[in-house]
Amino acid sequence: MMKGVGRRKFVVCLTLTILYALLIFYLSSQSHLPQAASEMKDLLHKIISIIGVRYFHTFKYIISHPDKLEHFMLFFGFGILLRLTAYHSRYPSIRENAMLVALMIGIGYGALDEVHQMLVPYRSPSIYDFIADAAGIVCAQIFIALVMWMYVRLQNARNR
Repeated sequence: MMKGVGRRKFVVCLTLTILYALLIFYLSSQSHLPQAASEMKDLLHKIISIIGVRYFHTFKYIISHPDKLEHFMLFFGFGILLRLTAYHSRYPSIRENAMLVALMIGIGYGALDEVHQMLVPYRSPSIYDFIADAAGIVCAQIFIALVMWMYVRLQNARNR
């Protein structure tokens, strides 16, 4: 029974990861952002400008370069899906190195995404976009490690 459940989790995670990668590819293939993405960017710009420009220098950078936050957030989600997929692999070496696998695939995909943009009219590759992509992947791995660490601590505290 457990083998079937584990296999199903892997298939679900892999399917979601592939669909997410296709979404990234689709968005990168657009010469102009879809209307919904543009509206989200405007809303995000308003929220950040209201909340924090006067408090955090980083927000000033985000307001002047909101696409970097979009890259970061998109690849943060991708990093989580990659990690879950690797974690549910049937191969022990992949499961044991799920973080490394997620980092390699995610950062590699971010690099390929920027190369792909060279072929899209009105788009161009950017080292800063790649850095935002890679930072999203890395931060997703740190986030998962922290969540797992907190979970273990809570379980240990509960079992005392």
